[in-house]
Amino acid sequence: MALKLSFGMPIGHTSGYIKRPIVTLAIIILNVAVYAITSFENIFAEVGEYWVRVGGFAPLLIPNFSEWYRIFTSMFLHADIFHILFNMYFLYLFGRAVEEALGGLRFLALYLVSGITASIFHTAFGFMGTWLDYTIPAIGASGAISGALGAYLILYPGTSLIMGWFFPFPLFFRMKAAYYLLLWFAAQVFYGYARAAGGTAVFAHAGGFVAGIAMLALIAQKERLDYFRKITRLTPPYYLVFMPIKAQGLTRSTKIIVAILLASLLAGEAYATVGLANPGIAKSAALHYVSGNTTFMDYFGVQLPNVKEAIEASSLDTTRILLNRIYAAGLLYDEVKAGREITIMNKAFRVPVEIELGAFSKIVYVNMTVKSFEGLYDDEGFLSYGEGDITTQIVKIQVTYGPNNRLYPILDYEPITYAFRISSQTTNLTNVTQYSALISLVFTAAALALTISKDKDFAVVGEEQNHFREFLAFHELKRPFIMCFFLFFRSLFPVLRLEW
Repeated sequence: MALKLSFGMPIGHTSGYIKRPIVTLAIIILNVAVYAITSFENIFAEVGEYWVRVGGFAPLLIPNFSEWYRIFTSMFLHADIFHILFNMYFLYLFGRAVEEALGGLRFLALYLVSGITASIFHTAFGFMGTWLDYTIPAIGASGAISGALGAYLILYPGTSLIMGWFFPFPLFFRMKAAYYLLLWFAAQVFYGYARAAGGTAVFAHAGGFVAGIAMLALIAQKERLDYFRKITRLTPPYYLVFMPIKAQGLTRSTKIIVAILLASLLAGEAYATVGLANPGIAKSAALHYVSGNTTFMDYFGVQLPNVKEAIEASSLDTTRILLNRIYAAGLLYDEVKAGREITIMNKAFRVPVEIELGAFSKIVYVNMTVKSFEGLYDDEGFLSYGEGDITTQIVKIQVTYGPNNRLYPILDYEPITYAFRISSQTTNLTNVTQYSALISLVFTAAALALTISKDKDFAVVGEEQNHFREFLAFHELKRPFIMCFFLFFRSLFPVLRLEW
């Protein structure tokens, strides 16, 4: 999950901060440290595939309580160097201001809850794809950071961002934070429903954004927000204005657009909650194995009888080889073994392996020796629990030029051993989707209620300011001496700079 599908790059907002954003910086440092560890094997260019399989969040695994740790670990994994750079940039840009308004611990709570809610939304809207989407691991801090963006929309809609496009030529302009965040949120919802997001978990972004808004009602302190409202009044010379000073929230047009976007999410959540979304039933299996003195943890999902399709979707070579061998030997799925328990000792197999390389396709047979295996099968003949020790062969392909400059594959066989344990369970994806959608619906309804009726209670810098409007926009200053007068008094109040 990355903060993509946005409109330009925000260069910065003009809100200064009084205290160092300790929690924001700590989260950034932690994310960078985790990325350094998980990408070290790839020279820090991209995360190691094993870490994605171990720590990524997959909706299919939700019913398995022992896999819930993935909800948290996925927040600190990033796909590549650009993924973490952009995510940490957005976190620093928006998170420090939200942390200052809420306080460190409350901001941390908002961040974590937003990340969890992002995973729930990602699951709730899984029906927009295929059942395989429930098995694909999602990683990234984008969902949690989106919570900071949602909170920023309510707290600081009137601040300004310097927007920039760098290609095909540099272009910079000023934009209200409310407009940018509104466009960004709309993009997530639109691309999600249009199924045009590619590999980006846009509904997770939308879920984090919604949670960031909804959580303000629970964690924001009125006294603290009032304090910051008073501080913002120190910046311009308000004593020149003889009218009430009142911070507004969102404008009516912004509220309407946000309400429409939230209502569209509510519609999808209601659709899934009542059971109209039916992604079916799947098997989820957790794997633990040792191969070549290295310990691995992995998982895979399958909708019977399409076992081969699920195995080919596995991204770890060692996992794919193991599953291919035991499936070909009839040890992973065999309807004849339904409800049975079997034991195998020192038995040799010749198992088929299909080799495909471009137009080249061939089935070869490799040796596999089962030193020991004990397996328990469910009512459909799928391995419910099994552990064993096998030796088999890896088929390696080398392509070389032969007569007439034609490409010929050369097959090589190398031995490999596995000591493995597999446990699986049947997962009703419809129920998983329903429960996730119900939770998502509650968060969305809470965010909608706050946006419509309570936004003014939380706005530190409102999208509309009733005070000092003529002095805050340079293009509205009619005379040069007024501009100089304004700049002089601005220089006297350097503590906090906010632009409306």
